[in-house]
Amino acid sequence: MIKALFFAPQALAYGPDEPDLLAGILQAEGYAVDRERVEKALAALPAAVREAGRAVRTPEEERAYHRMLWSALLPLVGHPAPDPALVSRLGAARDDYAAWWSLHPETLPVLNELHRRGFFLGAVGRWAPSLSRFLAEFEIAGFFQWIRASAAAGVAWPDPQLLREAVAGAGCGPAEALYCAASVRDDVSCAQAAGVTPVWVNRTGIVTGHEVIAVSDLRGLLVLLGDGGEGR
Repeated sequence: MIKALFFAPQALAYGPDEPDLLAGILQAEGYAVDRERVEKALAALPAAVREAGRAVRTPEEERAYHRMLWSALLPLVGHPAPDPALVSRLGAARDDYAAWWSLHPETLPVLNELHRRGFFLGAVGRWAPSLSRFLAEFEIAGFFQWIRASAAAGVAWPDPQLLREAVAGAGCGPAEALYCAASVRDDVSCAQAAGVTPVWVNRTGIVTGHEVIAVSDLRGLLVLLGDGGEGR
């Protein structure tokens, strides 16, 4: 019997990856910078900046790292180093999740239904320490009894440690949990290593050859669980 469901953040909402996000923010400031240029700049970041990014554990450290990143990135894409006012604007744009991300249309009703049925719900996966704020901006944080981001825990996703801790926090066994995965390569492999059944949200319908339960969107979870399924 399934008692807990854990979600990769990217299964709940959609938005740009890092290069597209940074390029979009710079374009909004009037810089003629595309994704390819940003990708090359990210690859050329000084080792100290990359190490600072890996060391981030708190939202405060995350914001400080973003200031460091912008200061290093602008010269690498062919522009002068930004002044403090520009760094502040770029940082604020980066923090504005609602400007760059959107919930999938079915996310809220599915979470409502799972909550009504009494399942233990968690948001766990590859994300920055600001995961709680991300969920709060979309007014869904209250659905989750367990919220844990890989960066905050200092865990290199897809290390299964994070998901094992989540299952223990739910007070159930791995066989009593599902992990709603956004990525076959990382999320599905993490769940399998933790002994949790992965459910891949395959929104594109692409055939990969992986032997994994797949649904076309989050509503498929309700079908898998059955109309009368209860978490507790």
